[in-house]
Amino acid sequence: MVSGVRGGDVLPAAQVRDPGRGRRVRAAVLVCAGSVAWAAVAGVTSLIVGAVTGSLALLAFGLSSVIDGSASVVLVWRFRRELRGAGRDSRGLARVERLATRAVAGAMLVSAAYVAVQAARSLLARDSPEQSAMGVVLLAGSLLLLPPIGFVKLRLSRRLRSSALRGDGVLSLVGGALAVTALLGLAANEELGWWWTDSTAALLIALFLVREGRHTLSASRGAAE
Repeated sequence: MVSGVRGGDVLPAAQVRDPGRGRRVRAAVLVCAGSVAWAAVAGVTSLIVGAVTGSLALLAFGLSSVIDGSASVVLVWRFRRELRGAGRDSRGLARVERLATRAVAGAMLVSAAYVAVQAARSLLARDSPEQSAMGVVLLAGSLLLLPPIGFVKLRLSRRLRSSALRGDGVLSLVGGALAVTALLGLAANEELGWWWTDSTAALLIALFLVREGRHTLSASRGAAE
């Protein structure tokens, strides 16, 4: 399980008065905005190319990117609210954090359900991964960009004590993991005829997302107590 923060520790008064917090909050806005930008490019392009070529794999990847990007949009809102002084005390900031955490947890669970359904359909239909030059480019880009972004979010989440940012970091890492499984699936199918590899791995990732989504939701409830 990816290490993170406990819901009951969210935004104590000492954290709010931390003079370095503003710098870290601005860094969180930038990295989340970067996630939104990449999700928009990868998601929209995948949906367009998938619709034109009839590639179900690209359509699935595009919709997954849109879901993941929605979580980062919430985080941009959450940290911009803090920068604008929406809650200068620990109670006000905790309320904004709690709303963001619940939204991110919802995105994680929706993403898990979507990935699981798509993977199960592929396994039942014995679908092979579809080759597409544009798809390979988008997957490779996600593999290069999303893991570093995810680790930066996790590091900032620990410093900011933000369960919402931690959940968004997990989503970024999962996006990178899905890109890896898709690329490996293409290679395994091409070389060995193992059409089931990426779908099976995707199911395991979906189970991980369910666990992390429940953990994030529990963190938001802990913060409310």
